[in-house]
Amino acid sequence: MKTPVHLRIAMLIAALFSGLALAGSALAADAAGASGKAVAVETHEGYFVSNKFEPDAPMSFVIATDQAAFDKVFGVAMVMRDRSHRLEPDVFGKRIVVAAIHRGKAMVTYKVESANLDGKTLIIRYTTKSEPSTSAEFSCPLILSLPKGAYDAVRFIENGKAIKTVKTAPGTAFQIHGKNPGALMVTGDDLRTVFTIQDARGIGSATIRREDGQWPQKVIVNAQLRGLEYFAITSGDVKLAASVLSHSGNRQLLHLWRGDKEGPQLTRESGHWMEIRTLDADRKPIAGLPPAGGCFEMSIPNALLAETKELRLDWVDFYR
Repeated sequence: MKTPVHLRIAMLIAALFSGLALAGSALAADAAGASGKAVAVETHEGYFVSNKFEPDAPMSFVIATDQAAFDKVFGVAMVMRDRSHRLEPDVFGKRIVVAAIHRGKAMVTYKVESANLDGKTLIIRYTTKSEPSTSAEFSCPLILSLPKGAYDAVRFIENGKAIKTVKTAPGTAFQIHGKNPGALMVTGDDLRTVFTIQDARGIGSATIRREDGQWPQKVIVNAQLRGLEYFAITSGDVKLAASVLSHSGNRQLLHLWRGDKEGPQLTRESGHWMEIRTLDADRKPIAGLPPAGGCFEMSIPNALLAETKELRLDWVDFYR
């Protein structure tokens, strides 16, 4: 049985003030194995991980270049006599945030050893200490801020082992604009990039422009909406329109438009076919509409990504 969210947050808050090492200190690159130009980083604490952000992943890695992106992953954990070293209000004017998150039945604390720049790759070396639990589940973050720079990637080396390299492309190589671009969050790497829609209004649009390079091998849209009566992906003069009916058994509809003409009819063998999966708060497939914390998951067809640098997304949860 999973521990209730409020209990998990309470246990995490306690851990944040007792176990996170080197809080607020600038770290020099003098640890064993460190090489390259040293980068001064600061460790921050006093935050919990949102239970809507990759809740089923045992580990997550984050690069946040603005406050909106940070706030979609982390929340402020307030306690009595709070002396946590949190981010400055205007931190993203001069700095970025990188983070590693462990989830599971263990309280994980971190000790940062070094931060170095190898070419355009930022290398973060740290160690972890785990205290297993028989029942409680935790989401334990390591949150670092560092000066903005020409970083192409961040490599996380945990306990002497390289466990993840995250390209900065999801934070820097996509320009997002439109009516409410803040509703769209970008995470991932060159293999898999996820655009997450978190829109309290339920109706919006955003245009995604790829600045350079190639589209990732998989481009996923997670629409964290309670309904999806209209969703469209526009690539040039081609538009793929989808709908999950809020009635009639939540039937799914899919239409392809070229210019002002509809067609051809799509089948599962079509290059523009798109599966729409409904997931619950634990990211498990379910029938019907998603409950609170759930989402609609869609993998953008490669046919829409070919020979284009720009996509437009439109969404409507329920027609008013």
